[in-house]
Amino acid sequence: MLEYARILPIAGGQRDLRCRHRPSANMHVAIVSDGTLHSMKQRIVGVHQFDSGRQRGWSRSLRTVSLLVLILPILAACSVGWPGRSDSTGTATARSPRTTVAASEPVLANGGVTTTTPESGRNVLATPTPRAAAKPSGSQTLTLAGGPYDPSTLDPALVRDASTAFIERQIFRGLVKLGPKLDAEPDLADRAELSSDQRTYTFHLRNGISFQDGSPIRASDVQFSLERATAADIAQRAGGSIPALTFLSDIVGVAEHAAGTSPDVSGIKVVDDSTLTITLTHPVADFLVKLAGAPASVVQQREVEQGGDWWRAPNASGPFGISKWDAGQQLVLGANMNYLPDPPTLKTVTFLFGAGASDPLTLYERNQVDLSPVPDDAVDRIQAENSPERAELIVTPQLSGSYVLINPNIAPFNDINVRKALILAFDRAKIATVTYDGHVQVANGIVPAGLQGADWSTTIPAYDPAAAKALLAQTAVNAQSTPLTFYTSGDYAPVAMKLQYEANLGITTDVVQLKFEDYINDITARKLPVLTLDWVADYPDPANFLRTLFYSTSTENYIGYNNPAVDQLLDQASAERDAVKRSALYEEAQQKIIDDAVVIPVYDDVQYQVVKPYVHGLDVTAIGLLGLETVWVAK
Repeated sequence: MLEYARILPIAGGQRDLRCRHRPSANMHVAIVSDGTLHSMKQRIVGVHQFDSGRQRGWSRSLRTVSLLVLILPILAACSVGWPGRSDSTGTATARSPRTTVAASEPVLANGGVTTTTPESGRNVLATPTPRAAAKPSGSQTLTLAGGPYDPSTLDPALVRDASTAFIERQIFRGLVKLGPKLDAEPDLADRAELSSDQRTYTFHLRNGISFQDGSPIRASDVQFSLERATAADIAQRAGGSIPALTFLSDIVGVAEHAAGTSPDVSGIKVVDDSTLTITLTHPVADFLVKLAGAPASVVQQREVEQGGDWWRAPNASGPFGISKWDAGQQLVLGANMNYLPDPPTLKTVTFLFGAGASDPLTLYERNQVDLSPVPDDAVDRIQAENSPERAELIVTPQLSGSYVLINPNIAPFNDINVRKALILAFDRAKIATVTYDGHVQVANGIVPAGLQGADWSTTIPAYDPAAAKALLAQTAVNAQSTPLTFYTSGDYAPVAMKLQYEANLGITTDVVQLKFEDYINDITARKLPVLTLDWVADYPDPANFLRTLFYSTSTENYIGYNNPAVDQLLDQASAERDAVKRSALYEEAQQKIIDDAVVIPVYDDVQYQVVKPYVHGLDVTAIGLLGLETVWVAK
């Protein structure tokens, strides 16, 4: 799924330029971006939660195909001196006056797994989080900035970006949801039991649940929705892949259904109107948290089968429905009073769109929206002692990683020494400490620190440009006829990679900008040799980083990485229900991936957002905001 737009300072990584030498002309590198260089970073992510600490929903024009080539000035007789710390570790130094989620705080008890086999018949869903009694006063409305562009779709089976997924989640719901502790809580189902062989879940729907128009939600609606999300024809409409496979591929029959060889999913069975079973191919420790993803949302069959843009006025299964949609201006949601167990307190939620909504912090300061992300270049101002918004700032370390990925199947990167040279020549710590002024945390592993309360540090080669240059000299890329091309998604890398590789390896570097949709299509097709990728957890489990991005057959393995030993470890971890053993398997797999020199972990993200003091009941988590049904306003 896609996440958009982290605002960058105009001169992000180009500080303290000092002339030293002219880059060598014997090699040419083109860094390809999506067309947002310097102004924002657009992010490729795996999140179905709305991360309100960043602005999203930008550059979605799938109809426009364009290529813009921007050649950054080659710094004649110059290289770069980076101010600040030169070590390879660091932490975000900003702190909030309000309660935050610490990086070391567990965000999911036991990582969503149990250490013993559950008793047959026991409810395996988490107990719903107790809530303080709402004391609403005044108009129960909430206004947010949605960005310059309307959602391209609200179809749960097709949603691929985080801002749209957040809106979709308010309108559609599935059997379970993620609670504020990021465990699987009841939603449309109020109970689930797991069989003694750990493979079959029996879900019991809430009594009396219905769509917004009052028609009942039955087990057959759930079956229809899950089978539709995993159907082969979804791939064509979703840009070549099926988003649901990240979440639902463990169900018996999904692989055949997605391949078009079976008309249904054999592992989903309706018992009666309020009961269904889902059988997995093998025990899967993180299945319930994956089932909270957007593709598992329930839609009404007769409405979907009408075709067209049915999702513009859908029959909601979630806490809100669409009241009004003014294209390019606003999307207004109204409370679904049939939502159980409790209808939302908010009566209206408004998302603003258009050019004016592209700067939500300004709207917040003018009291035109009730919460807003804080762009990186505004964090210090908001945190200043005399800032009127200082007490309204929430800082939350995120389960979000930023990486440079290197495709080992495309020459010359099929030579591990070339990949190692690129890793050694890139001072990743400078991104966190200089480009982002310490507002993010230097990554020390693929899995972000804080996931399941663990550190997840691994051994990553230290920055050593001399060793990188010596290693590269032993490879075939020394020849003038061997160009290197780097592709990025428009954040720090177009500047930082250019400057560092020019200075450290003597490589002349250009920046080529692609439309964001073209960039996404290319990485999905595994066409790109080197790319930057920001990945926010769809669900709070190491599998969403290691298995989703690096398992050989994963549809979101964008570099075609294939290591049978890693696959075996990930398979073992998927089935392991003992939390300690499971973590050890993931740690071993992570180190093997690092040793194969196909990824450079750069930083773990930190979310900065301001929320008006009259807004209550808002769940701010390590994967962003969740549902709004618990929110109320007291003015």
